[in-house]
Amino acid sequence: MTQRNMVPQTEKDLRKLRIIQAALALLVLALAATLKVVVILYLQGKNGQLERAKVSNAALKLQNQILVQRILERNIIHGGNLYYFSCDKMSWNNAEQYCVSKGSHLASVTSVKEQKFLYEKANGTYYWIGLSNQNALGWQWTDGTSYDEAQSKEFWANKRPSNEKENYNCAHFWAKTQKSWNNYICTFSFKFICKWNCESSRMCQNT
Repeated sequence: MTQRNMVPQTEKDLRKLRIIQAALALLVLALAATLKVVVILYLQGKNGQLERAKVSNAALKLQNQILVQRILERNIIHGGNLYYFSCDKMSWNNAEQYCVSKGSHLASVTSVKEQKFLYEKANGTYYWIGLSNQNALGWQWTDGTSYDEAQSKEFWANKRPSNEKENYNCAHFWAKTQKSWNNYICTFSFKFICKWNCESSRMCQNT
């Protein structure tokens, strides 16, 4: 009888048990490693979803900002005229060109009542109006309205228009008060106001 055959049955059983235990231990380690990989992949997927959610949220915020901007761009009818209060900012000349492209001009001011309406709507925000002094003819309205110097003194801010600095040749609203006009550099970008006459333009019926 060989030595192998002389090993007690109980010792063989113990060896089998150790082999099974070792196999089970390896299986547990393999399962743990697999589980770790699954968890990492799951978390990466969650992070990817989070990043996509962040991108989507940023896009929604941008759309909301655009919507708010368009809401703030107002078409308002007052005193037989239609006024467009922009949200975009442009230089004075570009703003005038924009208004002309829409069949209007930068807004002129012809009365105390109109001035009150405009500065209250401007609410302290800087808006270009259609008054400039870019040639030897002095201050003029772009829509051909005559410039009333005596009346306009009630609309210019104190010590305005200022002649101390060159190129301060275009007018804008400066404050929420009747004396709200200020002259400034025409190339600077402000919001602006376009103006249509309701009767001649027929724009008001479409608003």
